[in-house]
Amino acid sequence: MRDSLSRCLSLDSWDRIGYYWAISQTIRCPKTALTIVELDREGEMNSAYSLAVASRAEVMSEGLWLRSRSWDLTFISLSAVIVAVPILTFIFANQATPYINSMLLALGIKYVWDADASRNLVNGTIALFIGGPHMYATYTRTAFDKNFSREHKLLLAFSVLVPIAVIYMVVKHFQFLIIFFFWASIHILHQAAFIVECYNKRAARSLSWSSRMIDYGLLFSALYPIATYKFIHEDFYIGANKIFFPDFLKTDYIFYLITAVFAASAILFTWKTIHEIRAGVAHYPKIILISLTSLVAFFIPAFPNLDVAFQGFNAWHSFQYLGLTYYINRLRHQRGEIGTKFIDKMSEDGRTWYYYLFNVGLTAAAVSIIALLIYFSPALGLSFDQCYYIVVLSFLLMHYLHDHLLFTKPGEILV
Repeated sequence: MRDSLSRCLSLDSWDRIGYYWAISQTIRCPKTALTIVELDREGEMNSAYSLAVASRAEVMSEGLWLRSRSWDLTFISLSAVIVAVPILTFIFANQATPYINSMLLALGIKYVWDADASRNLVNGTIALFIGGPHMYATYTRTAFDKNFSREHKLLLAFSVLVPIAVIYMVVKHFQFLIIFFFWASIHILHQAAFIVECYNKRAARSLSWSSRMIDYGLLFSALYPIATYKFIHEDFYIGANKIFFPDFLKTDYIFYLITAVFAASAILFTWKTIHEIRAGVAHYPKIILISLTSLVAFFIPAFPNLDVAFQGFNAWHSFQYLGLTYYINRLRHQRGEIGTKFIDKMSEDGRTWYYYLFNVGLTAAAVSIIALLIYFSPALGLSFDQCYYIVVLSFLLMHYLHDHLLFTKPGEILV
């Protein structure tokens, strides 16, 4: 922009007037300005108009990102590559099973490494370094913040009931975990919708109800066609546990219906995007996010090991969440909205690692509780998966509950 201004000041009076006029036209109607710049006075004003339009386009494009182009692409969109990390780790560990067992035997360790061990390796690694930290980061905006606690006492009181329900369901009705996994899928998609709404707030124009519904329709339908097919044909397993699906829903017509909704949503989104590009009003940061999210969501359930596949989706979601939460806390710190001193201090500029390691520490504490349950599992009559999910789902579902409120506040990320 500084270079553009210098070039503008170097123009003669007539061209400078043309420059400012072109800027005003791009503000009112970018397409009109782009057309009019071609109708210059004997070709003398081309450079002035082109400069104005290019500069305005640059400003408009940069203003559509939540923070900046590089930050958004790093933490929001192109971080989709993280989805592949758990899946590739699982494949590599499985392929290396003979070598791992040989090494364990050489070390005198009586343990047989198998596919289940590879799955637990992926779950444990993701949980410790990204999934867990993202979960506890929520509480830096809710339970750990005195201001939030004063304003939302009922929500925090209701949160206490979540671990009680989790323990009962995991111990007595483990096959009914479909309820929790459905909630998990809704939560991930709700976060994507929240980010989309944040992008909408950045747009210079107001969006119609139908435009929003097309975006959300694609986001919330992409995950379910293949997943539904697996449910109907009793091929939906988390580890060794087959997840319950009601018999009355085990009909291919449900699959056809959900697939039709997704296909219609994808067609409408494509049509809308082409129309916006042609009209010169396309919101590219939002288009990139919705396209990548729907693409990943659609294919994730196709992977044979669903536990590992969803960990891939969860890793991307968690990475987005950690970046968003820290950035929102930074803005809240600047506005003086954080009521707890150590959370406020942790949200200062340059203290990213304090924030991250604090949440890793809370995750490590949860891992120690899981280890304790596993140690006493023979006496408690619990399987490894039950010990894991009792702890993880207790904190995870409270995190979901709190986020359903936080995701209604897209304004908090806007400067």
